[in-house]
Order: sequence, then structure tokens, then C-alpha cells
Amino acid sequence: MNIPSKALIPAVLLLALSAVPPAHARGHKSTPLAFEELPPVCQKYFKRAEACYAKAGEKASLYHAGNTKMLYQSLPAATPQQRTEMCAIAAASFTDKAKALKCE
Repeated sequence: MNIPSKALIPAVLLLALSAVPPAHARGHKSTPLAFEELPPVCQKYFKRAEACYAKAGEKASLYHAGNTKMLYQSLPAATPQQRTEMCAIAAASFTDKAKALKCE
């Protein structure tokens, strides 16, 4: 099955979070995490994405930047292991996005 890369991140997020109990049931925080609280793979991904979107300008569109924002907003509800996995998947798929946006 060939899934378009721009559909990959939302699909991965939904899959990863579908097995996660609500934050209030696990005691995880529901407020955004500070950058320093993010796993290193997430920090690296968000820095890369921010630089790419800034360089791409309007080409980055709300869709691309929106997917990255959705990932960031979903991290507090995920376990530390899930955060690392989600960001690793996003980082791996970002190469195609950066190539399409011509920002790296």
C-alpha cells in the first residue's frame, strides 16, 4: 500500500494515541511541554521543521505547519516512549516534506 507522506503523520498520531488512555486516567500532564522537556529526537525535529517552514514561507502552508503543531500538541498525552517514537517517525518522514518544500 502506498500512503502519501503528507497523510503519514496524522495517521501515525492517530494510531499511536488510539492505544493511550486519556491523560487524566494516567496522570500525564495535558498542558504543553516545555521545549526542554521534549525528548532529544523531538527537539531536533521541531528545530528542523521550524527552520524549514521559515525558509519555505507560504509554500509551507498551513497544512504542513499544522501537522507539526498537531504533533507538538499531542505529546503531553503520550508516554515518554511514545513521544520518542512519534517524533522519530515524524523526523523520518520529514525528508520528503523538506524536499517538496525546497527548504533544505
